[in-house]
Amino acid sequence: MIAPIMIMCLVASCGGEEKSDTGTKIGIEPVETISTSVNDEFILTREFDLNSGYIWRENYDESMLELAESAIETETREDTKVILNQVFRFKALKRGKTEITLVHRLATLDGPVIAKQEVISVNIK
Repeated sequence: MIAPIMIMCLVASCGGEEKSDTGTKIGIEPVETISTSVNDEFILTREFDLNSGYIWRENYDESMLELAESAIETETREDTKVILNQVFRFKALKRGKTEITLVHRLATLDGPVIAKQEVISVNIK
């Protein structure tokens, strides 16, 4: 009886921290700048290794952008090596400037382990 309760608590605590690991981005310069227009869509793609356990998570202002799709796609290189890409398709909702933070992270019982954090600047006309 105790084991199922402990498992439920662990699952609940892991899920509750989804957005909290991207809060501090002081001193991080944008790695990319995107210019778009209201109602237009744009795509961000990042490679990842499924075996490592690290995946990309997005954080953005939902009043400025809508995440239209988040998917995993494969790409076969010339040497027949298969690469996995996380693809984020965003739609611009209103004029202004905003940022998207992508965090390459691993979820653990002790909290997320962040390998890399990138900020993308978005200018919406």
